Amino acid sequence: MSPEQLAVIENRLEITLPDFYRAVMMNYPFKPVDELDCVEDDLVKEVEWVVSSNQDLRTEGFFGAAWPHSFFAIGHDGFGNYYFLNLKNNDCVIYFADHEEPFDSINLESLEFASNMDEYIEICIECQQDVLKNA
Repeated sequence: MSPEQLAVIENRLEITLPDFYRAVMMNYPFKPVDELDCVEDDLVKEVEWVVSSNQDLRTEGFFGAAWPHSFFAIGHDGFGNYYFLNLKNNDCVIYFADHEEPFDSINLESLEFASNMDEYIEICIECQQDVLKNA
């Protein structure tokens, strides 16, 4: 993503993106491998998806639960679940909202997926490698 595309996201969602997210998106870490580009869902780089998904979650909530304005969806697993950041308090943790598990927007510890973006990228790359081995 370009700085201009990131600015579009910020303006349309009325948020400030954290520097670590901006840096990763400007130097996108995933390369499609054959037609199995599953990691691109984990960290979506399409501006329209990012904006519309976050707007929908804010308006409609997440499976009956309110989606706070400070939550920012960065990707999905293809099954209705979202990877997200909490933009409040400079939190760098990546969280996972699973529609088959309780979603508690107050007690986020149970939703932690990765402690930071570097760990998240590493997990995503490992998952891609597993998919390729089993393809």
